[in-house]
Amino acid sequence: MPYARISSRLAVRLAAALLLLFCLPAFAISGYDETEYLTPEAFLEKVYGDQVPDISLLPLRGDLRDRVEAVLGHRYSGMRLRYWHQDGTTAWIIDEKSKDMPMTIGIGVGPDGQVAVLELLVYREPRGGEIHQAAFRRQYLGMTLTPDNTLSGEVDGITGATLSVDALNRVTAMALVLHQAVQSLAVE
Repeated sequence: MPYARISSRLAVRLAAALLLLFCLPAFAISGYDETEYLTPEAFLEKVYGDQVPDISLLPLRGDLRDRVEAVLGHRYSGMRLRYWHQDGTTAWIIDEKSKDMPMTIGIGVGPDGQVAVLELLVYREPRGGEIHQAAFRRQYLGMTLTPDNTLSGEVDGITGATLSVDALNRVTAMALVLHQAVQSLAVE
């Protein structure tokens, strides 16, 4: 009888351990930390203050899809993008892979087509998180999109964060392309 009690306790512990193992997120198992620097709500308040507009959807097809994929340098799997639009200002929250994991970036573009707000919302890589620092992100403010869909200014990189900086550059250019698309829809 005592032997049966020990085996049932062992079975319960084993079941709990297996449940815990299979329920952990993949990035936690692989050693990647997720650092949330800013919530989406706080980002939108930085762009719009206390008058945050309702969310909108932008279909991603045709020429717009081609431009977005050219800027990103890879296929974009989404069919549409969520955004916020008010008084000519757009805000975008976009995930883009850095080295191994995606990071979540918020970009606010003013009516003049210039980057007005750039925030790193969530970072999931073990290195390169320095891109969240305000001094680094400040260099994007005021940038626009050139006719060849690149950023209008140079970005000083960070040693050890090259892939993260590249991803931030791509997403910033993508947001500027998307902003132009929304502005052209508003004119029609």
